[in-house]
Amino acid sequence: MKKKILALSLALGAFALILSAGTMAYFTDRTDVIKNVFTVGNVEIELKENFEQNSLLLPVTGSAQAGTLKNGVTKEISVKNTGNSEAYVRVHIAIPNILDNGDPSFDASRNVLHFNYPKDSVGANKWDWSNSTGAPYEGQWNYYEQTIDGVKYNVYVVTYEKALAKNEETAEKAMSQVYLDSKVTSADANRINAALNNDVNIKVVAEATQKEGFTDAYDALNTGFGNPGTYDAFAQN
Repeated sequence: MKKKILALSLALGAFALILSAGTMAYFTDRTDVIKNVFTVGNVEIELKENFEQNSLLLPVTGSAQAGTLKNGVTKEISVKNTGNSEAYVRVHIAIPNILDNGDPSFDASRNVLHFNYPKDSVGANKWDWSNSTGAPYEGQWNYYEQTIDGVKYNVYVVTYEKALAKNEETAEKAMSQVYLDSKVTSADANRINAALNNDVNIKVVAEATQKEGFTDAYDALNTGFGNPGTYDAFAQN
């Protein structure tokens, strides 16, 4: 899904008209016609994903922190600027409420489903999971809750602090993998499948706004779309 905001870039000439007194009609002049060229900037993005549809979720073994995790499912997300104007981007990641502990504690140990992102993907001019620019880039989650197609979702918003140039893609992945908690039982799986009608979906949407005229990514995106949670980012356009 793409959302667009038009940026208008104008190249204007300045003109001064000077009138001189006198009656000499034969000394005349005419300037060349100046063509004022207008370039209409636009913002276009491509949400890129490396994920195998209908991947099988099984309880993991090993540890993500120790690098020994097994049964994780690759889900890599990045965004590319395909327009001709510099743009700020952010991504909304929606996880069914039944799988995610969410607000207010954000205690990941209580999650049924976990998601990871590369350790070096957050920081200045990289991805920021908080709701304002600058450190801390994690912990103060940019988070809201929304019902989509009758299912309650917990939505996490991650913002890329650096503006993307034309044809530039985020250098880091916003997300790398998902996995089922090791404590999940067959009974839990049956309960979850029944609640979600055997349709476990993680929904992702990317947004972009022009860079020019704004102080940072949060200023641009919150102005262009609104603060996360105050509108339906997942509505089909």
